[in-house]
Amino acid sequence: MTHRNPPADSPETAFPPSRGIDSIISQVQALLAEDSRSEMPVVQSVSLFFWDDLSRWAHHIAFVPQPFVVALTGPSGSGKSFIRETLVQELSQFTEVASFSQDNYYRDFEADFPHVPLSLFYDHIDFDDPDHIRFRHLGRDLQRFQAQPLGGSIYIPKLRFGTPQQKPSIIEEDLPLTVTPFMVTEGIHAFYESAILPLYHFKIYVDVDEQTRRQRWLSRNIQENRGITDNMWRTTVQCLERHILPTREVADLVINNNAPIPQVRRFLTQLAQTLGRARILSQKHIA
Repeated sequence: MTHRNPPADSPETAFPPSRGIDSIISQVQALLAEDSRSEMPVVQSVSLFFWDDLSRWAHHIAFVPQPFVVALTGPSGSGKSFIRETLVQELSQFTEVASFSQDNYYRDFEADFPHVPLSLFYDHIDFDDPDHIRFRHLGRDLQRFQAQPLGGSIYIPKLRFGTPQQKPSIIEEDLPLTVTPFMVTEGIHAFYESAILPLYHFKIYVDVDEQTRRQRWLSRNIQENRGITDNMWRTTVQCLERHILPTREVADLVINNNAPIPQVRRFLTQLAQTLGRARILSQKHIA
């Protein structure tokens, strides 16, 4: 899926490249400092190498003609989709943005479990087991995406979510993705496979308390008719403890999604606008 909104008004002053990147770093520093003074900060932590990486990120966005990939992870119900959609919306004020959920890389449950009756399926299958994710396929498609010239395209699998009346299934090579300057992707196991981590530029972990997460999970599954069983919720809890929490340490930024929604949205908007301005920096430099 590709997104592009009308461009935002550009700053009137064209900075030289080095000054422009320094300005971007200063803006992020000011954003984090302001956030730290709030009653419930959105940012829980940043990596030890965050500021060195930020300089490289800004340079990549401005001057490297390849996609800049932002990856999100966190447990089911943590609010990853909300954060992905907000970042996409704000980044698309500056340039085209591609976006997808890594749910598309689940195995084809309908094809792989033909002998498990539907009446037993949701009480016995652990959907949150990372063994159900086709990491090799995901990594190959991320490499293909970054190897294509901007404006090119690839096709990736598409997940048909399961319902109480049908098992989840995969439609291969059904979802077109245009190669764009930004890519935002998310998944509960986005950081699980170490071989895929180098394919991301900016990694964000989304944290939330258990009660809020359960409420969101229940609400989403009811709204989208995905089904609700004790087994389905139990596997999300086990998955968080065994597979997701340990990956938090590789994140560049940990976001506290218990903060008020308007505050989280405002922070993400400012962060995305700062990254988006790095893209405008290259256009002004070329001009």
